[in-house]
Amino acid sequence: MWNEMADQTHVNAGSVDAFVDEPYLDTCVRAWEVTTELAQSILEALDLGAVDPTDEHRMHCVDWLRRAATYRMPSQPSRLADSSAEALAPTVDLLRHAASAYPRFLDGTASGQSILLSGEGMRLWNGYFQSRNCLYEPLNAAAAATVNRILRTGNGTRILEVGAGTGGATAHLLAEWPNDLSGAFDYTVTDTSASLLVSTRRAHGERAPSNVRLRFRRFDFDLVDDQGLVPRSFDLVLAVNALHNAVDLPSTLRNLRSLLRPGGTLVLSESLCAAGDLVHQEFIFNLLPMPADAYSRGSRFYAEAGWRAHFDAAGIAAEIQVNAVGPELVMVAVAPAEAEP
Repeated sequence: MWNEMADQTHVNAGSVDAFVDEPYLDTCVRAWEVTTELAQSILEALDLGAVDPTDEHRMHCVDWLRRAATYRMPSQPSRLADSSAEALAPTVDLLRHAASAYPRFLDGTASGQSILLSGEGMRLWNGYFQSRNCLYEPLNAAAAATVNRILRTGNGTRILEVGAGTGGATAHLLAEWPNDLSGAFDYTVTDTSASLLVSTRRAHGERAPSNVRLRFRRFDFDLVDDQGLVPRSFDLVLAVNALHNAVDLPSTLRNLRSLLRPGGTLVLSESLCAAGDLVHQEFIFNLLPMPADAYSRGSRFYAEAGWRAHFDAAGIAAEIQVNAVGPELVMVAVAPAEAEP
């Protein structure tokens, strides 16, 4: 059973374990069943000669599909809980959409961006990142629970969210906003994509509580030059499943911490992939450009140990919380900025 897999090196943190439980892990198994079938179908029809052998990205995708075609999640339970089609739909629909386009991606006639970020792909992409997707909800929910605890300490009135994307985490945080908090709050939502920001503003811009001023602006967490955000001006910086895409993660962590006032807090919620393991969502995300160091570690997602190493390299002390049951899948990291002497 899943509880037999609890790794005692993981921090048992309520903000993660409240959402990554046995029913969730059983649903992951269902998603892997679909992913494995799709990988097998793609490989059976694949003309490997049509794939450029010098294209590191596409050859990585072929290798991943080969591994996925025979993959089984570690220590699966002997009897799976029933997972409703509705619960799995946002993930399965996007998996099938990606699968239908893999041949065009692998032979170089279509880009991952055109497959996932336009037309029907964009509609499915938006649905995937919302909390109604039971397989993505823990990332949003664990982040919101952590932020809410910080808000209740009275130690955060200015919030910056980076890499907001389609606004799934934004929507969850606003929906869970403590209605008994007094005072005024300033919540700045950012992403590198102007079109995603427009979509997020349209979908969630009117959902803020009356005491929360919601702003939207472009911000690239990979850039070190001035982008109009004042250093040491935010109480809380939030990133949900975004920073694994950073070009230079230690540098990005330091840059984000520089935006915090003394005593402020950096909160990250991230998907994990243990060293040598696979996670089903890579079937989708592998279509998009990969961080340069992802090829050497075999995944765009870091293992828990990788995050600890990058925080250490950035000189940042962080409390890292990982699900205690099952393979490592979800992490919440909380890194306080140094207080004024």
